[in-house]
Amino acid sequence: MEKIDLLIIDVQNDFCDPRGSLFVQGASEDSRNLAEFIRKNSSHINNIYITLDSHHNVDIAHPVYWIDEIGNHPDPFTIISVEDIETGKWKSTRSKDRNHGEQYVKSLKEKGKYSLCIWPPHCLIGSWGTQIQDDVFQALCEWELKNISQVQKIYKGNNPATEHYGAFEAEVPLEGDESTQLQSHIIEKLNKADRIFIAGQALDYCVANSARQLSGLGEKLVLLEDCCSSVDPNSGLSDDFLIEMRQKGMKTLLSTAF
Repeated sequence: MEKIDLLIIDVQNDFCDPRGSLFVQGASEDSRNLAEFIRKNSSHINNIYITLDSHHNVDIAHPVYWIDEIGNHPDPFTIISVEDIETGKWKSTRSKDRNHGEQYVKSLKEKGKYSLCIWPPHCLIGSWGTQIQDDVFQALCEWELKNISQVQKIYKGNNPATEHYGAFEAEVPLEGDESTQLQSHIIEKLNKADRIFIAGQALDYCVANSARQLSGLGEKLVLLEDCCSSVDPNSGLSDDFLIEMRQKGMKTLLSTAF
């Protein structure tokens, strides 16, 4: 019998509820589609993994971390580039963070990562926004009881000194913090599956980077295209991701087609 695993990315209130601080258009419907997928295929899904974005207020990708020459913090969705750092347009608010902030932005460019985007404070640890969207939460509970199993939760983002889009490694892994480094043991578990379905938020950031971190398993990956949406559908990031991963063997499928 085919072994199927489901990887769910950041299906949390701040992304999936219109009241959330970083609501993704379409995510509410995506969540309902995902919940229905889990219920219909409960007996066929061997393992479920769900990532939970988890942040502090003071975070390298939140406004309070940065300041300009006259003392203003950047607006959400501001992009901070190496040039901005070199010209002094932006610097870390706390003097003790300035060397790291400068080196961090340079590391993103050197590694070919996304430029640093400043997000609205979201998924603050302990807040309503971190909770799993209710439709999906209820479906996961039903799956656990039916299969006498546990959904495996992957927490990411709680080190404020680096971004953590992908499920398995931070954008810039930090020495001394294993949670930011490659989680090869989880990838090894997923590799035992015949197919790995992927769903969640958002397609252009955390879903994309999670799938890229599994690119060695490309032919096993199936993206549920009606269970994820983009922060900015017009940026081209989602299109680039889909082209890239389809070339590596990833398939896309409507949740109702399985």
